[in-house]
Amino acid sequence: MKNFLLTTTTLALAASFAAPALAQETSEDELRQTTVTVTVQKRAENLRDVPVAVSAVDSELLDDLGLDEFSDVARFVPGFEVQEQSPNNPGFVIRGITSDSGESNIEPRIAIFQDGVSISRSRGSVVELFDLERVEVAKGPQPTLFGRGALIGGVNVIQAKPEFEFSGQATAGIGNYDEVYLDGYVTGPIVEDTLAFRIAGRLRERDGYVESVNPDEEDFNSQDMSAVRASLAFTPTADLRFDLIANYQEDSPSGTSFKSMAFLPEPNGSAAPWDPANLNTFGNFLGGKPLGLEREVTNVTLLGDWQVSDYITLSSITGYREFDSLEVFDPDGFGLDLLIFGEDASGEQFSQELRANYDAGGRVRGFIGASYFDESGKQNVPLTFDERAVQALLGGFLTPPNAPPASAFPGINLTVFQQSGGTVVVPLKPIHNERFVNDGETQAFEVFTDATFDVTDRLQLTGGLRYTTEDKESGLLVELLNGPSALTGAGLFVQPSGGRIARSETFDDLTWRAAAKFELTDSVNLFANYARGRRPEVITASASAPAAGFAILDAEIVDAYEVGAKSSLLGGDLSLEASAFYYEYNNFQSTQINAQGLIEPINAGDATAEGFEAQANWYLSDALNIIASYGYNYARFDDEPGAPFGGNKLRLSPDHKASLAARIFLMDAGFGTLSLVPSYTWQSQVYFDNTERELISQEAYGLVNLNVQLDLENGFGVEAYVNNLTGEDYIIDAGNTGDGFGIPTFIAGTPTFYGARIRKSF
Repeated sequence: MKNFLLTTTTLALAASFAAPALAQETSEDELRQTTVTVTVQKRAENLRDVPVAVSAVDSELLDDLGLDEFSDVARFVPGFEVQEQSPNNPGFVIRGITSDSGESNIEPRIAIFQDGVSISRSRGSVVELFDLERVEVAKGPQPTLFGRGALIGGVNVIQAKPEFEFSGQATAGIGNYDEVYLDGYVTGPIVEDTLAFRIAGRLRERDGYVESVNPDEEDFNSQDMSAVRASLAFTPTADLRFDLIANYQEDSPSGTSFKSMAFLPEPNGSAAPWDPANLNTFGNFLGGKPLGLEREVTNVTLLGDWQVSDYITLSSITGYREFDSLEVFDPDGFGLDLLIFGEDASGEQFSQELRANYDAGGRVRGFIGASYFDESGKQNVPLTFDERAVQALLGGFLTPPNAPPASAFPGINLTVFQQSGGTVVVPLKPIHNERFVNDGETQAFEVFTDATFDVTDRLQLTGGLRYTTEDKESGLLVELLNGPSALTGAGLFVQPSGGRIARSETFDDLTWRAAAKFELTDSVNLFANYARGRRPEVITASASAPAAGFAILDAEIVDAYEVGAKSSLLGGDLSLEASAFYYEYNNFQSTQINAQGLIEPINAGDATAEGFEAQANWYLSDALNIIASYGYNYARFDDEPGAPFGGNKLRLSPDHKASLAARIFLMDAGFGTLSLVPSYTWQSQVYFDNTERELISQEAYGLVNLNVQLDLENGFGVEAYVNNLTGEDYIIDAGNTGDGFGIPTFIAGTPTFYGARIRKSF
């Protein structure tokens, strides 16, 4: 490790890379970067002065590059990936570590925040990125900055706040696949200098891009999202401000295209993931629900900031949040009435943080605080099977590429029939229903402190500590809804629990960070940090064997070391950053598909990661701005005896990743400006589970996007865009639930999207 850090430190110093200036403040007349301000350390700072690897993407760049979703943003941030099967099923990845579990009793690894309020729970974490100030991505454990969920990093979505001057903007657009896009905000004073409002909203609709050959189902992977936000700012005095923010989002896209590449959707059809699919429900599943998602997310946040004195500021963050989602999906990936699953998830949480910041302008500054978090959630998973098709699959006489209807298979239990010498006939059920329900409750209390000391005018040391105690309860209920299976005489894929079973435990721990920053010159800063991150213990029981009772997976611990350099060169025109890191993971909590095809958590042993990241933002002239990034991340499970994935690459983690984008002013026509924003993003091969099978992977690929913008002096603007300009075919996931039954499924990435939008600012 020492040799690795020494080598990469030398590279970082030689490059003099610095702040990942994806965020910038610009005047109306120029592109020149001035100051990049972030609040990742709980205070407003120049990004170059923060001894943490942070990327910030501001509202201007979000608009220029057309970044509406987390998965879009991630392509331009090294060390950060986001996979979205649907708005209900995302996977957030920072430097090789994935947070994507939908179970209500498993904690996330990556903290996702919206104005300081945790939205990390998987089924409610995808929010539309509209009307924002910026998105900050902090990489590496952030125990004192982001808290208990930031095992390996944190993401903070900072929403635009009410202003005391009246302004607004409205945008409307159309595109291929019958896209409809509406977006806008209006803000202004209610009572001069005392009370202001802001209302914002967005609607996005687009037909699915994987055609359905089943007339009863819509084309798959559509968009159907609407979101609205209302906020008030109250400033009774110059030293006191409150912001009340209410968000509501509704998603109802069509089904996800889990497509088999073994069984054709129809005779002479194509098995390619991006070609038509034949997916279906059957048996009046959930009262006849079609494939797709219905999700609602609601939250209310109250922010308070009081400048008590010239030295002390008190801050309060109060949050209430709930989500409710129902997703129906066909896990087998082809038209046979074989399996149909659903997920009915809900969650409710309340959080409160109080923090005191101290900064007297001297050598010492920092903060101390406490927080309370109360969460309850439930995940109900109904399962329906046609036992005739299940017997055919498990018996090996369901063979690719074409599958007959379930009625063509034997309707009796062949094993019993054969063992009895042909005398016992047990009819199989065309509809067999089971379900399992996991639930969880957490009450957590934390105290934390973080302080920075200026040893000299150029050397700063920072240290932080967080203590966490949490009471957790995990419950499980497994039921056979229409009696035992005729195939097994008990459960088919889950076994009944005899009512709800539960276990409660209390856990506590300390996490910390230490950092140093040295101002090598007025334009180059060096930094180093060490931090420990923690993912709490998991209380878990298997739905396929609940009689075994609950097990406790040890807390997942990460020790992270990082060194780097940040600089602002050429009079601020060139901003560069580089950092090298090394991580050690203990008790890595992973998942595997058991013999019944269910995903269950396991302790996968230890893992390590080492890597290098760099970003650059160069204003060559008033007409040209280039933004580039590169990330290298070698994340592997340790090859030790008994390790289930020994030596394998961590899932959803490419070794290499790069991006290149430019803002190009083509002309000033006197009545407005015409600009071009091309971009290219690339990543190396990625595996979709921890088994390192070539079938369950995506080879290296790149995507080209292009935006053309005409901004008129009267406040109007016109934009045309093309995403995936070259029509690259790729997948965003493989394996999935079907993989547990030997029939993996594949989800196609987005094809070429294009459209045009018109906007008016006032």
